[in-house]
Amino acid sequence: MRSQHKSNPNNRAIFGIFLILFGCLLVLKNLDFIPYELRHIIFSWPSLLLGLGALFFFGKEDKTTGVALMTVGGLFLLPTIFDWSFDWRGLFWPIMLIAIGVVVIRKRNVCEFDKRSEVGFDSDYIDELNIFGGGEKVINNKNFRGGKVTCIFGGTELNLSNAALSEGTNVIDIFTMFGSCVLIVPSDWDVKVEVSAILGGVSDKRMSTTNYIVEPKKELIIRGTVALGGCEIKSYK
Repeated sequence: MRSQHKSNPNNRAIFGIFLILFGCLLVLKNLDFIPYELRHIIFSWPSLLLGLGALFFFGKEDKTTGVALMTVGGLFLLPTIFDWSFDWRGLFWPIMLIAIGVVVIRKRNVCEFDKRSEVGFDSDYIDELNIFGGGEKVINNKNFRGGKVTCIFGGTELNLSNAALSEGTNVIDIFTMFGSCVLIVPSDWDVKVEVSAILGGVSDKRMSTTNYIVEPKKELIIRGTVALGGCEIKSYK
């Protein structure tokens, strides 16, 4: 029987509050209660990044993505607020690259710590990094414990059809930005999808497992963040 993802109630509450606040701001704007000089600050892409960053900061255990988004949004919001004459638009990509680098290093360090603390070696883990490139890989490991997938301006396809899960909870941590990740998992695996999307999409296309019996005490959690990209999980009968 296929597992259904159960969202954290706190995440739902925070996202609901975010939508309510944004809706209230739109109402105030349409009723002309917001001064004109503040509209281009509140309704701008740096403010959107700041709001999304706050959403991820308070709704996720890993604060790295939230801090990176709030930092980028805040840096580009400051010149607008204080009316600085310096043109910050030329710093967009350098700042974005720095933020992406911090996220990649932070997530890699967390992944390495988890692997050392659990087994002391990483032969049963994957660690895929695709930047301005991509590829396809078939995983045949019979004691698969999860790992990490990072795609930035690139993509990857991982075929786990012939792999077997290790006992317990196994986690694949995904981070994609301007990229995509495709995971092909066996139909009889107990899989939970906990991937958040920022201006991107997450598609769960796994087939029904009516004729399959899920192995007890074995599960795979697919979690992470997709920003301006996509993630697809599918299976074959």
